[in-house]
Amino acid sequence: MRQGLRIVRVDQDDEPRVAALHRRCSAAARWRRYHRAMGDPVTYLGPLLSRPHSVHLAVQDSLERLVAIGHLLPDDGDAEAALLVEDAWQNKGLGTRLLGELGRFAVVLGVGEVYGLIHPDDARMAAILHRAGVPMRTVPETGSASTVRARTRDIGLALACPSTREHFFEDALPTC
Repeated sequence: MRQGLRIVRVDQDDEPRVAALHRRCSAAARWRRYHRAMGDPVTYLGPLLSRPHSVHLAVQDSLERLVAIGHLLPDDGDAEAALLVEDAWQNKGLGTRLLGELGRFAVVLGVGEVYGLIHPDDARMAAILHRAGVPMRTVPETGSASTVRARTRDIGLALACPSTREHFFEDALPTC
């Protein structure tokens, strides 16, 4: 990963920077994140970033611009994990790093399972999940997405294993 990047927590006070990240992302990147066309990010980011008990982490560059974001959103004892990485920053390990940090939060918060909705043809997300080294099960959904679920207990074990931790934290970014 490049120098000057670090992971920071974000919330509703960071909405302008999160909206700017969304606007720099291609329609295809936003589609993979939200599974539908999305309008102006200001119309939906407020409720997302202020959702109770959620965790929002972003990768910030040396100019304090957000280039990737990950969310852990509570859902009846489980939590949805979702990622968005700016197109120019994809394939650089940022999504893998964010997913690992979200996994840590899920373990600490006592979440039962972490799940994510992915498109079957989303090769980047498939690669991130493969590198996680966590047993997952896929539940096909109606439409074009599938739900991928992992038990938090397995995430904790993977994070404790040095070989898996290397995948999550390769070229580690400082966390604030």
